[in-house]
Amino acid sequence: MLFYGMEGTEYALVDEHDRIHCASEDVAVAFSFSPDEDRGMQGSPDRVSAWAITTRKKFVDAGHLDMAKEIVVVSGKIPLEDLNKIINTSGYVGTWYKRILAGEVVI
Repeated sequence: MLFYGMEGTEYALVDEHDRIHCASEDVAVAFSFSPDEDRGMQGSPDRVSAWAITTRKKFVDAGHLDMAKEIVVVSGKIPLEDLNKIINTSGYVGTWYKRILAGEVVI
């Protein structure tokens, strides 16, 4: 199982053998804000933004403009507790995003 920790001032994605898979100053989460979807990506802001652009384009090209508009990207200093729940708890990203919209989480 993967989890995020801090290595100095960088977010580090770590596996169960304590190997670091990526590290960056900021982190981003992209997801489809739809109750029927559990699609998403997390990691460095550049990588996540590229995934979101590509995914939106695929949806638009396939005639699914509504699905393209549901892709959300949040980047910045995301609390580790939330970040780890996002990657390890199915459906948590929607709950987390609603908390951001309500002003309960500040990024």
